[in-house]
Amino acid sequence: VIGTVDYIAPEQLLDSHRVDGRADLYSLGCTLYFVLTGKRPFDSGTWAVRLMMHQHSEPPSVFETRPDAPPDLVE
Repeated sequence: VIGTVDYIAPEQLLDSHRVDGRADLYSLGCTLYFVLTGKRPFDSGTWAVRLMMHQHSEPPSVFETRPDAPPDLVE
């Protein structure tokens, strides 16, 4: 696996040699989430749990931390 646990695209966990630019967009989205909230998208559990959450869970809404965030940006 090539990537940072808290910003890795789910498909990179399955086959890191066959990913494309969409994986970068996912990681950028995780970075934007952190910029807006000050938290990683999946901020609890071991690294293995967080990797699984990237594959099977939705992160908490940005609005939970930043109700003033622009809806178009959050979408």
